[in-house]
Amino acid sequence: MSERKNEAAWIESRSRWQINVQDNGIRKTFTSALAGRRGKADAERKAEKWLKDHTTSEKTRVDVFLDQYTDYLKETKSKSHASQYSGFIRLYIQPVIGVFRMNKLTEGDLQAVIDLAYSKNNLADKTLRDVRGCLLNWLKWCRKRGKTSLHPEDLTIPAGAKKSEKRIVSPDGLKTLFSCSTTLWRGKPTEDFYIHAYRFAVLTGLRPGELRALEDKNDIQGTRVTVRGAINVHDEATQGKNNNARRTFQMSNLATAEVDGQRAMLRQCGIVTPYLFPAPDGGPMKHDHFYRCWRRYCTSNNIPVVSLYELRHTYVSVNKEMPEGLKKMTIGHSQDMDTEGTYGHQMAGDLAKAAAFTEEAFSEIIKAK
Repeated sequence: MSERKNEAAWIESRSRWQINVQDNGIRKTFTSALAGRRGKADAERKAEKWLKDHTTSEKTRVDVFLDQYTDYLKETKSKSHASQYSGFIRLYIQPVIGVFRMNKLTEGDLQAVIDLAYSKNNLADKTLRDVRGCLLNWLKWCRKRGKTSLHPEDLTIPAGAKKSEKRIVSPDGLKTLFSCSTTLWRGKPTEDFYIHAYRFAVLTGLRPGELRALEDKNDIQGTRVTVRGAINVHDEATQGKNNNARRTFQMSNLATAEVDGQRAMLRQCGIVTPYLFPAPDGGPMKHDHFYRCWRRYCTSNNIPVVSLYELRHTYVSVNKEMPEGLKKMTIGHSQDMDTEGTYGHQMAGDLAKAAAFTEEAFSEIIKAK
């Protein structure tokens, strides 16, 4: 630790104690508005703490703090979140800046992480943004613990990074989805166990995890649906993607019919379960099994396969005439998503209006000759 060789001085014009210290070419100023000797000691204590932490950080390599952050994620975050960020750190961040000393780290070094992830690994725009988010969250964690004062202002994504193309179920595919309930199983047409789940996902814009977590008695009251959480790909129950994800919306007549059809199917199969769309054994549906069934249904009925999440994109695309405020309210978008307008509070009649837009938009497609 560098030794402090000067003392705090009283600055009359600013009515405060002030001390300037320097370590390895970096100069910092610390102040205190406390009167008398207490203020002098307060300013000097701040300076000494910085000198101690700064020197400690200087002797520590970045990979030590990256490992500590990974452990912190495993202890405090969901398995999926910790797994994603740990992968980013191991594959793209640690190999580039891990050997640096903490106080030598610059914004240019952080930018190099993103640039090399693009040039060497050809990562897409969305993944690069996620890597950047991981970097910024790690730095915030470090700042809270006094390990750095680095606060990058502008980490950019390379202009050439490929933006993922959003796919949707085509109008012809939607007509088939709502007119054919069978899939090929061992070469024979068989009723698809998840047919109502596919249709409900398209008609409501629910995220796959929200669909899996939906409980009939607790979350559905008449035509109102309340989204209280989700089940992620690791089968963990979560509170949802963000605060806006917890929401209430009104079902269209088409969506209500699918709920009725699902309930009838469960009764016919003798399945007693709290979940509206369970697995065949009555427990929560498994993400991988649900997707395999969806893919088999599409292949059996000549529908180009899209991901389960792209059923949500289909809902947004079909409801292009719905005002953005209502759309945000229904699908649970936060303010910084790419839907236009401002997320507003639910007003009287808004839920019914959104349901009416959905009913008209889908009916126009699936009932067309």
